Amino acid sequence: MRKRQTRAAAVGLLIVALQLFGGCGMRTAEALENELAYRKLGMQKLAEGSYEEAVQMFQNGLDQSMAVVEELEIDLCYYKAVSQYQANDAEGALQTCGALIDYDQKNHNAYYLRGTIYLAQGRMKEAEEDYQQALRLEPQNGKLYNAIGENLQKAGEEAAAGIILNDALDVKGTDAKDYREKGYSCYLLGQYDSARTYLDKAINMEDKEAIRYLAMLLEAQGETEQADRLYETYGGKERSSPKSVNALGVAKLKEGDYQEALTYFQQALEQEPGEDQQELRKNEIVALEHLLQFDQAKEKMASYVKDYPEDEAAAREYEFLQSR
Repeated sequence: MRKRQTRAAAVGLLIVALQLFGGCGMRTAEALENELAYRKLGMQKLAEGSYEEAVQMFQNGLDQSMAVVEELEIDLCYYKAVSQYQANDAEGALQTCGALIDYDQKNHNAYYLRGTIYLAQGRMKEAEEDYQQALRLEPQNGKLYNAIGENLQKAGEEAAAGIILNDALDVKGTDAKDYREKGYSCYLLGQYDSARTYLDKAINMEDKEAIRYLAMLLEAQGETEQADRLYETYGGKERSSPKSVNALGVAKLKEGDYQEALTYFQQALEQEPGEDQQELRKNEIVALEHLLQFDQAKEKMASYVKDYPEDEAAAREYEFLQSR
């Protein structure tokens, strides 16, 4: 009985405290269709960097739920939290994450996001607690270890990052993805020989993502020509066109794969400058913001607004970045 009451209280918090839902009863087919449509619009706004509009779209979707709380609503809440944080509403994002966790204490994505927000705020103790809880829930998720380790590295927490990345190497598994992620762990640790061994195993098992990691490794070792060839293999024949690579990056943004999107935009920017240069530079900044790399985003934006002073929206975004 006690457990049922606790669960009910969590549902109430998710619905009432966050003011996520309106009405009550069963969700109609039309409401579900509208909810999915708002989710799509929200993801588009998020990819474009229109964060406040994204928050509204995700909220509009939640308003269609008729007090139903299922996977779709949890997903909408998660992306609402992401959008809130990107819109400089860290406290709102933390509140949304907290409500998600209160409703479902096995939601590792919510712990990871909240930990990342805490880390950006310099609240290292809380960040580590949430990161550790996310890993307890997903102990065999090598990609999660790497994401956390990379975040800690970028925040200057090298010792903490080293512990996480070394723990990643203890993750059991002999699938291609396991070798790929161990290879990336070694890459982040600077253990390039071991990284190459793991990535070669993954590639031999036809893991395409490992090709990109190997290209990054070769690039870090100064083998740029070989790295470029691998990037071409990874991206396909269309990679030679900056416009095509930009399109791939935009697609990855919409999917929420911001690291891969950033890789595509930076690949395209390394090629000969063309008519897509302004859009590519703007998209690169959007990807950096999604990855919470605000220092790099601010540096890139300072250069962008200098070169494109007529872009008033970018100027406003630059003011926002300076407040981070």
